[in-house]
Order: sequence, then structure tokens, then C-alpha cells
Amino acid sequence: MPPKPAAKGKKGKLSKAEKERLKKEEQEQKAREEEEERLKAEQEERERLERERLEREERERIEAAESQRYTEESHALQSILDGNRNALTSLIEGRKEKSKWSRYMRCDGSPDPTVAPEINTYVNLWREDANRNSLKDVLAESKQTLALIEELEHYLDEGGEDNGLSEDQRLCYRTTIAELEDLLAEKLDAATFTLLKDATNNAHSETGNLQLVDGSESMTLMLWGNLTKNPRFKSFQFPETSLTFELPKQLALSDVAIRFIQTRFDPYSHRCRTFEARKKKISVEEVAAESGEGGEEGKTEEQQEGSPPDGQGEEGLEGGAEATGADGEAVDQSTAEETETDQTGTGNEEGQEQGPEVTKDDPVAAEETTEPGDPERSDDEDDDEDEEENEFEDEDTVDLRAYQVLGGVLNFDILELPPQPKQVKGWVMTQVTSSELQRVPYPPIEENRLGQTLSGTLAMGQTLDPNAIASAAAAAEALGAPPIGIKFKLPENVLYSEEPQLVYWTEQGKHWRVDGFTDINYNEAEREMYFKTVNVGRLACIQDKHINMPYQSWELLPMGPNHTKLTILAAILEVEIEIKDELCCFHLTQDSEPKPDLDAIINKWMPPQELIKALRSAGVNVFPDRDSKKYVTITEKDKCTEDFIYHQMALTSSTFAYSWSKWNSEASEEKAVLQGAEKLDGTTVAEDDWSLFLLRKDRCFMLKMKEYDEEFSEAFAEGRQFHADLYHMVLEVATGPGKEQMSADFKFVEAVRQILSASKVITYS
Repeated sequence: MPPKPAAKGKKGKLSKAEKERLKKEEQEQKAREEEEERLKAEQEERERLERERLEREERERIEAAESQRYTEESHALQSILDGNRNALTSLIEGRKEKSKWSRYMRCDGSPDPTVAPEINTYVNLWREDANRNSLKDVLAESKQTLALIEELEHYLDEGGEDNGLSEDQRLCYRTTIAELEDLLAEKLDAATFTLLKDATNNAHSETGNLQLVDGSESMTLMLWGNLTKNPRFKSFQFPETSLTFELPKQLALSDVAIRFIQTRFDPYSHRCRTFEARKKKISVEEVAAESGEGGEEGKTEEQQEGSPPDGQGEEGLEGGAEATGADGEAVDQSTAEETETDQTGTGNEEGQEQGPEVTKDDPVAAEETTEPGDPERSDDEDDDEDEEENEFEDEDTVDLRAYQVLGGVLNFDILELPPQPKQVKGWVMTQVTSSELQRVPYPPIEENRLGQTLSGTLAMGQTLDPNAIASAAAAAEALGAPPIGIKFKLPENVLYSEEPQLVYWTEQGKHWRVDGFTDINYNEAEREMYFKTVNVGRLACIQDKHINMPYQSWELLPMGPNHTKLTILAAILEVEIEIKDELCCFHLTQDSEPKPDLDAIINKWMPPQELIKALRSAGVNVFPDRDSKKYVTITEKDKCTEDFIYHQMALTSSTFAYSWSKWNSEASEEKAVLQGAEKLDGTTVAEDDWSLFLLRKDRCFMLKMKEYDEEFSEAFAEGRQFHADLYHMVLEVATGPGKEQMSADFKFVEAVRQILSASKVITYS
């Protein structure tokens, strides 16, 4: 057979030498590549090290320069703040001395309410003076009494919490205020009794009943005496005040008088335990442990951070016991070891029975409490403890931390009509039964039964249930105490942003309550409130304190040298506060609807603290309390950082405009994000002119991003430097005219700072 042909594509096998040669070439090629890679890596490493060295040297140079600049800027700002503080202190001291001298030179016979012997003499003389119990004399003297109360309140409010008053002085002033208010109430009762004893001679010619209206700028007294006992009597209206009341038949046939005293002020709320924010509580064991360390180490954290020392806080210790952490004063362990007291402005009777407590200021979280052996408590645990402490209060008790009394108080009393004088053969004969005014208890049955019947008809923040109203009214009729109908007008100078809620004062519990009202009808157009109740006593209307919080936006706009304007777009109102020199003025924005309720305070220039008080009294509350975070959802910021920023905003407010930023909520508690732009002519800042600033307590810089970017970034703007504070950041970006216009007037700076600190625009927007 012929040989088979070779397979296509098949090559001859490589020899062993060729294989060795190829393998050697591959190894050499790989070695060359590895060497090249090694040399390249070494070169890159040398370049990286050199680059890092240069960067490190540059960073060290920048940090050294920045550290030096930071030190210089910090010292410069501190020097400015210290200078303003010293000038302000001198100004306040001078005004106090001038005020004392003016009072001394007044020579009008009025006592100095801060001097105990003088005010005690005044109180005792007027109380014992039975010759000046006519209504005319009492109303005339009430002006001086109210002026003394206002003077004491001014001393308590002046300069805020840290106003230089000792704890004993504050407690003494509050006690004096309560004594003067009680004295005024006693004298009004005496004047009323004088009128009722001679009601027949003062009876109205047409109705035959006593009807009288008299008053002053601060109060109005309305008195009606049932002389005819007409069984067909249904209601009566005082024509001078439009106040109307309806009487059930059993009262229409009785020897009674109806008295209303409508005051423009509230003499009761400050006696309630929830009127002021609670202080952080510490135990005697903690105090002893802190004081045992001695010296500076024994001081509490609050004292080291600069809070007032013991004896300078807001509230005093009751029952005569004292305790401090590091000043060496004695602690009464036998009475304070396991007891706690809720402090109020005038002293709570329940708190006095429980015993004294040891308190210390906590400016960041005043409502939190600390137990012995548990120094690191969470917010949830603190809230749980607050709930436990309030277990004795039901849902109908008003929390004055969340609500405020607006429009004064309506005092409603059912009085016993004394026997009237009779003329018999030229003699005037009067039966003497009592020498004092007697109140008629209503309802004339067990109070607890009727209270249980009518309680719960109106829970806090809820609307009335018609079924509950009907059942409560029917039950009251069955118990023989029909509710009394009342209709009165609300004050014209108070803004009610929502339908006001009725409350009554309980003397036993020292608080306001919302239960016991039926058939409530509020006529907003006529500002008339109608209701039925068996709550005879002190009645008032309340409104949510935080109805305008949180704010939607805010803007601080320069208007000229020592002249700026703060605009707050609150939840309901748009508020403008103009600040010029050391005075402030309230406006509504041009786009706002007219508010006749606020005409009394619009365009009126006054000091910052007076304006804040006037706005709150008028129902415009854009000034959070230190515990308002419990009632408003906010992004909380560090208090020290926030106060530090307000100081610097005030320093630059004549030149630089500031506004809120939506990115502020994205920043941590130690940081704040604001918009800023130089503005010298008072016109609106264009959207593109705003820049974003990130502020911390130790550093401030301009951000690269803008307000309407989609994502937040802390990348700083190119070409800008880091600064120790906002003040020097503004100096970097400000123009020459802007630097010249920047204010150096400490009075203007302090006025702006007070308004910003009171409104807390950074936290509550």
C-alpha cells in the first residue's frame, strides 16, 4: 500500500534546545518588565513622598498662619466684646443710680417697693385705713399699688435672668408683689361691701336693682344687686361694657349681688407652679460630693461654664433651707435629703409642705432632672420623669409652659346682699349681720359631685363634644345647680390667632383648669365670648404660646448706620422689628392684613425688653422660652455657639444682611448654616448675591455651594480663608464702604443682640 499523506497544518516538534531558548527569552522579557515596573513604582513613590512633603509643609505653613490669624482674630473679637460689655455695664449702673436718685427726689409720698420697711408701712397703713374704703378712693389708690407692682416686675425682668439680683431679693420682690395684689383684692371687697350696704339708696330708678359700672385704665368693676327679686328675671346687660349674665331662678329669688371685675392684667398665673421653667434638680449627695473635692474642682459644670453662682438663680429655696455646691454654705440634709419642691415665682404652698430642694441652673435643658448616681440620663428618661412628677395633674390642668393667659382676668363673684337700711319714723335702722363681704357658694352642693359631673367637657386642644355638653348640662340641672350664662367682650388690644380657650383659677391647686364650661360660642367679628359655667371665681382666656413657631423664614436687613430690620415669617404672622440705635419698633409687613388689635403697639419705639413684653401681652409671641423645645419641633443647636453667633451678627448688622438657610437643619448641633450678603442701601438682597456661611464656635468659612443646590456639602469656597469667627469673615468679604458703615455703637449692638437672642431665629426656623 502507498504511504498515508501527512496531516494538514501539522508542524514538526520543537527541539529541546529551542524550547530552552524560548523559555529563557520569556524569563528575560518578564524580568525586564518587572524591573521597569519596580523602577516606575520607585519613581512614583519618590514623587508621592515629595508631593506629600510639599503638601505637609504647605499645610503646616497654612495652619501656622491660620493659627496665628485665629489667635489674633479671637483676641480682637474678645477685645471688642469686652469693651461693649464694660460700656454696657457702666450704662446700666448709671441708669440704676439715676433711677434711684429720681425716686428719692420724687417726694410724692410713694414708698420704695424695694425697701421692706417702706413697703410694709404702706401695706399696713392702707389695710388699716377704714376711712378710705369707698370705690372712688380704692380705684384712685389702686393706680399707685399697680405702679409699685409694675416697678417690682421691671426690676425682676431687667436684664433677663442674670440681672444681678440675689435669690433672696428675687423671692422678696415676688412676695411683695403677691402681698400688694392681695391687698388690692381686699380693698376692692371692702369697697364693694360699702356699696352693697347702701344698695337701696343707689338703686336704678327703672329696674329697682343696684347696677353700677366704674373703673380705671387697669380694671373695670361691674356690680348688680338683686333688690326686687323678680321671678321673671332672666338676664342683665351692663350697657357700658356689654357684659351680660343670666341667672337661674333660684338665684333670681335670692338676696344676692353679682360682681364682675375685669382686669387688664393677670395677678394669678405667676403663682402657678408651671409659670416658670423648672430647674435641674440635684441631690444633697451630689452637692456634698462636689463640695468635698474642694476648690475649682468641686464646682458644678454649670458654674464652670459661667452661670450665676448659687443665690443668683431665678428661684429661691423655700422653708428657709439653703444648699450650694462649692461656696461652702450649709446644706440641711434632714429636710432636703429625699424631698423635692417645685418652685414658683411667689412660693407654692404644696411645695412648702413637701420641703426644700437644691437646684442649679441648666441653661441648655432647664426642664431635665438628674437623679443621684445617674449622671448620664437620656432625654427619654428625663421626659419620663417629668411625666411621673405630673401624675397628680389631670388633662384639664393648664400647663403654662405651653399656654399663656391673654387679655387679663374676669373676676366673677356671687355675693350675699346685706340687709338694707330702713326708715322708720325718722330713724334709719340697719340690721348688722357681718362686717365683711360674704361670698355665696355656688353650686350649693358638694363641689366634688358637680365637678365630676362637668369635668372633661373640654380637654386641652380639643373641640367640644355636643353629647358631652348636653349630658353635663342635664346632670347639672338634676343636681340643682344650673350653669350661669355669661357673655363678655374680649379686649380690643389683644390678638387672638385662634379661638380662645376658657379657663378658671383654682385657689386650692394654684393652677388654671379648662373643665366646667358648656355652650361655648365665640363671635370673632364682635369679639364676644358666650358660655355657661358653674365656675364662680377667676375666669380667663388662654392661647397656645407656640402658635407662631417654628418660623418659616427670617431675614436681618441693614437699613443704614446703627439701623437694621428683622423680618420673621412666623407660622401665622409676618412680623417686622425695626431696630435703630437702642430702641425697637414693631411693624407688620406690607403684605400682611391689617390688624387693628395691634394698633396700640405698632410704630411705637421702646427698649427691646419692653417691646418683647408688649408683644407677648398682645398675643404676638415670637420669643421662645428656654424649654420651648419640648413643645416645638426644631433642630436644636448648641446654646453657647448660638449666642456667640448672635453677638457677631449684631456687630455686623449695619453692613451685612443675614437670612435663614434650609441647610441649617442638615448641620450638626455644633454648627449653623446662614445666608449672608453685604447690603448698604436697605433694598432687598438679590437671590444670586447670597452666600452660604458655615459657623462653628471655633471656625467660620464661606461654603462653595449655594442655597438652592441639590445636595449639602461643606466644601469651602475657593479663594476664601478660614476665620475664627463670623465677624472677621464679614471683614474679609466686606467692601470699603461696608467696613466704614459697620457699627461701633454698643447700645445698638446690644439692642440687636437682645432681639436675636429672644427670638432664637437660628434654632426655631
